[in-house]
Amino acid sequence: MIEQGDGLGPGLERLYKRRAFGVKPGLDGIRALCDVLDHPERRFAAIHIAGTNGKGSVAAMLDAVLCQCGLHAGLYTSPHLVRFNERIRIDGKDVSDELLASSLDVCEKASAVVLEKYGYDCTFFEIATAMAFVCMREAGIRLAVIETGLGGRLDATNVVQPCVTVLTRIGMDHAQYLGNSLAEIAYEKAGIIKPACPVVSAPQEPDAEAVLRAVATKQQAPFLFASEVVSVGALGKHSPRGQEVHVSSERGLSGKLLLPLGGIHQIENLAVAIAAMERVSDALGVSVPIASWRKGLRVIRWPGRMQYWKQNVLLDAAHNADAASALVQSLQKQGWRNVVLVTGMCADKDTAAVAKILSTITVVAYCCPIPGGRTEDPTALASHYRRNGVDVKVADSPHAALRMAEHEAEQRAVPIVIAGSIFLVGAVLSAPLVTHP
Repeated sequence: MIEQGDGLGPGLERLYKRRAFGVKPGLDGIRALCDVLDHPERRFAAIHIAGTNGKGSVAAMLDAVLCQCGLHAGLYTSPHLVRFNERIRIDGKDVSDELLASSLDVCEKASAVVLEKYGYDCTFFEIATAMAFVCMREAGIRLAVIETGLGGRLDATNVVQPCVTVLTRIGMDHAQYLGNSLAEIAYEKAGIIKPACPVVSAPQEPDAEAVLRAVATKQQAPFLFASEVVSVGALGKHSPRGQEVHVSSERGLSGKLLLPLGGIHQIENLAVAIAAMERVSDALGVSVPIASWRKGLRVIRWPGRMQYWKQNVLLDAAHNADAASALVQSLQKQGWRNVVLVTGMCADKDTAAVAKILSTITVVAYCCPIPGGRTEDPTALASHYRRNGVDVKVADSPHAALRMAEHEAEQRAVPIVIAGSIFLVGAVLSAPLVTHP
């Protein structure tokens, strides 16, 4: 991750300084900011997505397919891997430097008004979210796919009025902000459910399901699991480069698709995306035939999630226990049972739980710090792997860890997996000394 500037000079540096304000759960700040900006979030329809794992992949699938339907569409996700522009996409392309810079200028001026009028300093994520809304307004998009940043109920994105609400798998993560139980976390995620707005959900644990259903009932929002209306089955052998699947839905969508995103969990995410899209069709009268799905998935780009980066090197965020389990299951299914691991994590994650899971396929782990101020001490992270019987070495940077891992993997004739944080993946992809495939 490039923390300062991202190629746009002092403008983004000013934005990054707002990270010092930390996380301020609540909607008063973003509502005030949007009010000063003349409510750009009301200029387009939205698909609003929350969840612990899979929400970014579902968002990327929806965006890719919408762009094949001739619909003027936008996408907002976070965080980015290498450049801030990745967070905002217009018609399938990262927002231009020019539009990004102008939206930042507009939002900075609006935030100054909010500060003067209400005494409130807008946070990094509030400004970033407002920038996305402004970019989409200026581009004149019709439909936006909006991914929550943290939780849902008090997330800055929760000022949108969606035509469809999507909830991906909910698990234990960000407990310090969202709660110490699955039910508490599910309640925060369910906060994006709006009155009478259809809700599409991935399979959930019973505690989470009970909460989601209760909130949907209170909001009189039609609730369904994607698996009730969409069937997706794998065809042939899974590989990190993707998988062939057969899909069918109650609305008549049927046929084979090539899903280029690796990981068996992506089959579930695809079902959620299809079910959500069919509800969008109801709301907006947009036809999405199987041909649009084929074309959209063919060009989908979602790096850092089960990404086959170069020969025998795979990148995946895997920043919590559920994501680590999905990674291990997918790797084992494709025959990767012994790997050299490059890993670094945020200190606010359950590092012990992730290490225990990844240790089941790891022969040597290289632990390193990650960019930003949230990194777990690599020596402390190494102790978790050592406790699980893994040979561990500590490196002073992701790039140094990767260099050592490449030598180790060559000697052992095993692949390399880089996992533990989206910030680690971003650091590897942006490292100028690494030769990209």
